Amino acid sequence: MRVINKFCCTLLLCTPLALFAQSETIDLKTIQKIRQEEMERSQVMDIAFQLTDVSGPRLTISPGFTRAANYAISKLKSWGLTDAKLDEWGDFGKGWEIEKSYVAMSAPYYKALTGIPKAWSAGSNGSKTVEVMLISATDSAALEAYRGKLGGKIIIMDRSDVYKHSFTADANRYTDEQLEKMANDKPVERIRDTSGMRRRREMFAMLRVPALLKTMGKTDGAVAILSGNTRGHDGTIFVQGGGGFKTTDPENLLDIMLANEDYMSIVRLLKSGIPVKLEVDVKTKFISDDTKGYNVIAEIKGTDKKLRDEVDVGRSPG
Repeated sequence: MRVINKFCCTLLLCTPLALFAQSETIDLKTIQKIRQEEMERSQVMDIAFQLTDVSGPRLTISPGFTRAANYAISKLKSWGLTDAKLDEWGDFGKGWEIEKSYVAMSAPYYKALTGIPKAWSAGSNGSKTVEVMLISATDSAALEAYRGKLGGKIIIMDRSDVYKHSFTADANRYTDEQLEKMANDKPVERIRDTSGMRRRREMFAMLRVPALLKTMGKTDGAVAILSGNTRGHDGTIFVQGGGGFKTTDPENLLDIMLANEDYMSIVRLLKSGIPVKLEVDVKTKFISDDTKGYNVIAEIKGTDKKLRDEVDVGRSPG
């Protein structure tokens, strides 16, 4: 096999030889071959390319997952592994994929928006130009004032959170002093963190209102709901599930995750009294031909005759 994990190889090469000398003779020629494979004939980047750019998004039971799984099976077989196949792990539900996605602001002026439908969301049922309605409600009681008014609208919730720019690098190396401190840290007795429990309750309460609004929007006949958070910014959007994937779950309302900058721009316009319209054209597809989930597995056959004989004896009748 030519794909070698550089990190593992480096650990192997950097491990003091004295540790191995106690139990076995070091095969330096083999180690050199491993290093040569890793340094000169690595396939890691091509494999990553095939699984990402070529296969596309790999949501469970999606065409992208199937493409990636078939590639993995073919690759494992080419390396000499046996019984490479899809291995069913149990019931999952409906698959899903995006067939078309377009969202832009058409009034008060045209602006292309950065947005992606959440997984398992319904589509827009064709191209539509729709007025956006701002929802200012912090609890279910306040939400009732909007019931029956959401039909034919795209709905967006008011948000007051402020994105704070970070001026530190996304990744950094620990210093020797930090590593030493981590190594010398002593276990401490855990104290019940009531503030953490309170924050979790507050978070669940914050999520409850958008969930109720989404249900209300679906009942009233809204076209879509817009979502956003401060985690996604600078052109990066974090998208998760937007609806149920069980075979018994009903079709969900179209839920579009917008970049934080676009979301807050729309909110500011609406709060200032300026009407906003969006053009949406989203087509999604639910897949229910096969509702099972699968892993890709393969086997490296052993060559130890003694071990193979022991396994055969264990399988014999009696």
